[in-house]
Amino acid sequence: MRLKKVTVEFAAVLICFNIVFNGCDFKKEQDLAIKEITLSIDGEPEVLDPQLVGDVHSMRIINAVFEGLCRNDENGIPMPGMAKSWDVSEDKLTYTFHLREALWADGSQVTAMDFKEAWLRALNPNAKEQQPSPLGYLLMCIEGAESYFNGEGSRKDVAIEVKDEKTLVVKLKQPTPYFLQIVCNSVAMPINGKFYVKEQLANDIGEYGAKAQNILGNGPFIVKEWKHNKYIALEKNPNYWNAENIKIDRIIFKIITDNPSAIAAFEKGELDIAEISQANQIEELKAKGFRIEDYNTGKTQYILFNMEDKYLKNINLRKALTYGIERDNLVNNVVKNGSKGAYAFVNPVVRGVEKSFREETGDLVTGFNVSEAESFALKSLVELKLSDLPKLTLLIDDSEISKRDAQAIREMWRKNVGIEVEIEALPLESVKERLLQKEYQMVLLRWAGDCNDPILFLEIFEIGNSFNAAGFNISEYDQLINKARKEVDEKKRMNLLREAEELLFNYMPICPLYYVYDSYAIKHEIKGFVRGSSAIQDMDLYWTYLE
Repeated sequence: MRLKKVTVEFAAVLICFNIVFNGCDFKKEQDLAIKEITLSIDGEPEVLDPQLVGDVHSMRIINAVFEGLCRNDENGIPMPGMAKSWDVSEDKLTYTFHLREALWADGSQVTAMDFKEAWLRALNPNAKEQQPSPLGYLLMCIEGAESYFNGEGSRKDVAIEVKDEKTLVVKLKQPTPYFLQIVCNSVAMPINGKFYVKEQLANDIGEYGAKAQNILGNGPFIVKEWKHNKYIALEKNPNYWNAENIKIDRIIFKIITDNPSAIAAFEKGELDIAEISQANQIEELKAKGFRIEDYNTGKTQYILFNMEDKYLKNINLRKALTYGIERDNLVNNVVKNGSKGAYAFVNPVVRGVEKSFREETGDLVTGFNVSEAESFALKSLVELKLSDLPKLTLLIDDSEISKRDAQAIREMWRKNVGIEVEIEALPLESVKERLLQKEYQMVLLRWAGDCNDPILFLEIFEIGNSFNAAGFNISEYDQLINKARKEVDEKKRMNLLREAEELLFNYMPICPLYYVYDSYAIKHEIKGFVRGSSAIQDMDLYWTYLE
């Protein structure tokens, strides 16, 4: 890490002056050190507005500048944030949050109303001054929230009550075991109403969160400077309630869209932390003595089958393709960044009752087995009444990582299953559109839940879910998910989710590939760098310090 020390150039003169006159008690030079870290992000943040954020670049900044009722600790467990404590009713439906004495960066009080107004803003279906909140759906577990969001109810029907300035009461429509994780997320972070109204009235619509001067946070850092498409500079917030335990004074996020350029900047000492996107860079940096750390992102890379396709409607063909993947070969010789072969869908970082959900439920795919792959392929030929396996198309986004993975998978299928596959690479937005229209045979995807809970992986295969593009329409599956939503006993709930995932793999609408890890080059003196394990909390510098 690049540690910048603000020193007094004429230190020697001052020391002499002190000796002669025995005057002021000057601090040691070390006490004047400014602890700064510089890291890169590969794109311009869209907006630093907690209720409207939907991109990872913005999220990294927002997590440092704002704070919700809770925040995740180093292990991803919710701990007190703006709320010093909370009570949960016996039926798990009512949460009463007791706010601490805390300030916004401008010195004004953080109140319960700041949270209520922020949450209602995220749910507002008629907000002309803003786009819909990408994460507003997370708040729909609150009684009355979904009907308000859909324009069928009013804001007064949303069960968020301000009892006094420091007490917020929230009633849920059904038990939500991960509700404390939701209140860690950006969509549930507060808004300073007076500042927001002032910014919206004084500037053009949409200015709030778009410039450094249009941002007022309550978190450990403030946005000091934002040079668009160049860098964002954060400084420690002296008004933050836990400022004494924040060990970094300044954070610089340099916007470097080209990863090789970011790695070159790291090697020159211009960056203290750099994400690595190319496998060959990892070995090169290790050979030069640099520290490399791998972090499980909470994502699962997988192939989604279109079960309505005339060929892939056949389960034995889907099984042949699934068992024809050499996962260990893929992660060790192609991906090469610490990622692990996936033998189920829910990522191993997702928690169960006492251990991870994956540890408690086990794997659901036996892995590479060429004889089974061949056997399933032969069965599919008979059932489809074909003499030869059909040529299939794998749809991918046009990123280098997706192209790399797809090419390796195609060769495995050719060798192990005897099937030819064409790769179709399109921009990500085009892939999304094709998914919505179900105009694909197979598609390469990755998924992570927005909170650490297995249901956020499994519910995407419910009938009617917008992400269920596989044509997986099994009512028994939906019943298991719905029972899990209502179950208060955590062991029973996890058992229902285990049954749901097992049922999913009985039908095999997906082929799991690997659990996605990210690799970072990190200066040796940096400690406490935390990489989150959900889709929207992927980095937390709260715990970072210099050794």
